[in-house]
Amino acid sequence: PTGRIGVATVTAGPGVTNTVTAIKNAQMAESPVLLIGGAAASLQKGRGALQDIDQLSLFKTLCKACVSVRAVRDIVPTLRKAIATAQSGTPGPVFVELPIDVLYPFHVVEKEIGGTKSARGLRGKMVQW
Repeated sequence: PTGRIGVATVTAGPGVTNTVTAIKNAQMAESPVLLIGGAAASLQKGRGALQDIDQLSLFKTLCKACVSVRAVRDIVPTLRKAIATAQSGTPGPVFVELPIDVLYPFHVVEKEIGGTKSARGLRGKMVQW
């Protein structure tokens, strides 16, 4: 053991699912790995958004911890805790999900999920909110 952690950052959906074999290998080899995966916007979870799957459930049995970050202020503390978890006790992989609306400014996310300038209907109101 080198005391170092491996880090991989991948896009949502297929980017995340393509890491399953590597994460299983890291688990079996007791290698500390931090997998950071993108995710659909929080408002679109479970609503058929592009590349939206239940990524946390996919890694629940493969990782020491699986967490989805909910706010920008939680990114650094979550990553620090994930790294500590991966390296503590029996080393192993951890998964941190970063939804697009946590990573990018609102106007970028609004355009990505089809928001409009006028808040028509429930969706428009939710996007503006």
